[in-house]
Amino acid sequence: MNPVAEKIITMVKEMSMVRKVLLSGLVLVVVAGFITMFVWANQTPYKVAYSGLSQEDAAAVVEMLKSAKTPYRLTGDGTTIMVPEPMVYDVRLTMAKEGIPKGTGVGYEIFDKSEFGTTEFVQKINKKRALQGELARTIAAFEAVKDAKVMIVLPKESVFVEETKQPSASILLELIDDLEKEEVAAIAHLVASSIQDLTPKLVTIVDTAGRILFEGKSEEEQARIDAENLADAQYQYKVRFEENLTRRIQTMLERIVGADKAIVRVTSEMDFSKNNMNEEIYDPFERGGEFIRSRKNRAEKIVQLDKEVGIPSSVNPITDEKQAANETRERVNKSDDTVNYEISRRVRETQKPMAELTRLSVAAVIDGKYEFQADDNGETKRVYMPRSAEEMQQFQSIVTRAMGYNEERNDQVSMECFPFASIDDMQGTQEKLTGWRMVQKEYGRLIANLLLVFVLFLFIIRPIIKTVRDIKVTVEQEALPSPEELAQLEAKDKEIAFIDMDADQQREFFEMMSEEQKEDFIQRMTGAERNAYLTNMSDQEKARYYAERDLFRTVNIIKGWLSDIEEEEED
Repeated sequence: MNPVAEKIITMVKEMSMVRKVLLSGLVLVVVAGFITMFVWANQTPYKVAYSGLSQEDAAAVVEMLKSAKTPYRLTGDGTTIMVPEPMVYDVRLTMAKEGIPKGTGVGYEIFDKSEFGTTEFVQKINKKRALQGELARTIAAFEAVKDAKVMIVLPKESVFVEETKQPSASILLELIDDLEKEEVAAIAHLVASSIQDLTPKLVTIVDTAGRILFEGKSEEEQARIDAENLADAQYQYKVRFEENLTRRIQTMLERIVGADKAIVRVTSEMDFSKNNMNEEIYDPFERGGEFIRSRKNRAEKIVQLDKEVGIPSSVNPITDEKQAANETRERVNKSDDTVNYEISRRVRETQKPMAELTRLSVAAVIDGKYEFQADDNGETKRVYMPRSAEEMQQFQSIVTRAMGYNEERNDQVSMECFPFASIDDMQGTQEKLTGWRMVQKEYGRLIANLLLVFVLFLFIIRPIIKTVRDIKVTVEQEALPSPEELAQLEAKDKEIAFIDMDADQQREFFEMMSEEQKEDFIQRMTGAERNAYLTNMSDQEKARYYAERDLFRTVNIIKGWLSDIEEEEED
């Protein structure tokens, strides 16, 4: 047998049962690992072709794959289909050619195959189904929407305007994640814009959890919401204006008197009413002269003619002969002169801004100056010195210009100088701590940190150091030879050569060896060691020794023993 294999078998036999079990388990794990790697390296990789399919689309795709004998795998409760990676794009192109997947519902593809004899009622129903399906597919394109269903109510058309009703729509959403308000409003406006005469206030959106995400509001509710939004916008505009003006004035004063030594507050009154005005002005004298655009003349002329006397009759009686004799006949000709002049014309549209500032009030307080003066006892104290009237006038003039003061608006400016309470002064008003409370406040954290470090060292670091030290000592002791090994080493150092051993010592030396070691040692003996070994042997041991190695010498020794026995008997 191969020595290496024999050595391995010997080592396995000498192992304990626990080591044999562990070795067997390790071998099984290694073999299983190699088999798994081999199978994994040679298997066909699969890749996702479609995911998130409906049951109808998944069934259609599987049927097409089965008919084409294409291997596939279903995962994700049947909504995900995986095919071999090299065939992914071929499968997708083939399915797209067949119009698969179609998505939820039915779209305008319902009109791809028109049947002869379809009634108008069926056509209207199909149009409604197609519109609902297309809208559902469009809404499902949102990332947070898993599925959508759209239901549209189209009222019956009427020839009477009074009886005309508007359409309405309701949308059911199956969500993956919550939608933002802007996204919900976008869906409502999307559906409203896709249907004629539909407004967002007639659209209702709910989710599968029963929550109303969007609900059409009446005109009164919408007006109230718009009013609230407008009021909030106006308030925010007013606050931003006051904060901006406050920051500008305060930073300017702090650059002069120092940081945290000026306080500014601004109050504004604004008019948010809307007012649009359209003007059309005509001014004939704007150009400084008269310009005739057109002129029309008309004259009047009177011509007198003799009047013929008529024949008296019952219709034309003569009542006064003198009057009849003096009457004459006249003809009047008139003429007019009309002149049109050029005049200027201006059209002006004025829109009032969002907010008109009607009044502005600014109140500013600045800190004074401080000087250190010595009292009668020689102690130095901090003494407040108010600012002079000239300085205050200068500060007020600066604030007036910075705020945009307008006397017509009755703006107000208040500028005062007061001593500011410092942090030291505020602390001085507190009760002075003494004794243990003072120590606790001043050194409490330091004492707590020191106690924490001491506890950490006593209960964590010290046991760890002790454990590491014990392990080190144990390792060093294990590295040193045991007392038995020391005795063996000392005996080995003191042992005598095999040649110098007597019979008892040689016997004890061989008793410490196994039979194989003994045979091996005897075979490697030198000539002198072999002679010493044979010399110290008894006759029986010599006979056994030679019987095992030299048969003829053994026969001679036996003959010698027999002859000695015969001689002893004869004597």
